[in-house]
Amino acid sequence: MICFDFDGVISDSLHMWGGVLHKTAARFGIDLPDDVRPFQRLRPLTFETLGKALGVDPVAFSDAMAAEAASNAAIPPLVQGMRGVLDSLAGQEPLVIVSSSRRAVIERFLVEHDLSHAFSDVIGSDVYPTKVEVLRTLLPAGARIMVGDAASDMEAARAVGIEAIGVLWGWQDADMLVDAHQLVQTPADLLGVLRASEGLSLHSH
Repeated sequence: MICFDFDGVISDSLHMWGGVLHKTAARFGIDLPDDVRPFQRLRPLTFETLGKALGVDPVAFSDAMAAEAASNAAIPPLVQGMRGVLDSLAGQEPLVIVSSSRRAVIERFLVEHDLSHAFSDVIGSDVYPTKVEVLRTLLPAGARIMVGDAASDMEAARAVGIEAIGVLWGWQDADMLVDAHQLVQTPADLLGVLRASEGLSLHSH
């Protein structure tokens, strides 16, 4: 089983969430500068963490971000090159999305981009509060790799003893992905790494 983070890995959603953030912050009385990069250093990369950093109630802020995204935000584009990766992997072994976004937001995206068939499950933050908990529950089903773009993705993978692959086209830079076993520059590189890992036991890392 290969586990994928969603925002920044599959969904090219940074611009969309930036817009949602500015609208939500304004509702909480916070005026953010246009050039702010609020997600770049977050650890863990969740809207609760962001709310805490902005000095507001983290749960209320996260709920407001999700509500704004669900009701008003446009559906983001697919990361260029990821359709080919997912099409190549679908049916080879189970693919699961493990995300800090809510399940409804993710499923709306998958339907819009005709990708629902590629994933055996979609697990959002409304199902499990932390990625470590999600990955731990997926271990008996064969979870062996976590693909993500954030420090918290890499840390969660290492915490449960599976391979951590960091992508460099996402929301956080390479210096935040120091816990990755491997870093990949492009979706084509990712597919190569995943194909090379097929059938290998990666628990020895």
